[in-house]
Amino acid sequence: MSTKLTLYVEFSDGLDTLIKDELLKKVDGRLQATLTLDSEHDGPNIRDLVEYIRDNCIKRNPELFYMENGVRPGILVLVNDVDWELTDDGVDKYDQKLENNDNVVFISTLHGG
Repeated sequence: MSTKLTLYVEFSDGLDTLIKDELLKKVDGRLQATLTLDSEHDGPNIRDLVEYIRDNCIKRNPELFYMENGVRPGILVLVNDVDWELTDDGVDKYDQKLENNDNVVFISTLHGG
């Protein structure tokens, strides 16, 4: 069974420069992409979203977003305004299920100087 979701994905603090320009729109002053995610298992999860972004949305330097099967260390991920590291439901953070119209924000905490 295939599941399709519409997700609102925001890329902040420089991550937006890695994303294909045609995917980004300014919404309430923030750059956001509306993505439709399709999953063959029991519903799309964070892993599906991260892999979709890696394979379909990154225009350059994918290693600045993704490394070793996941989001690069130093990138904060919020799902509906909650840090994905704070979920305490016994599920791996990448296996967290996503629901239609969820808002996912990727924020780079790495800055040059």
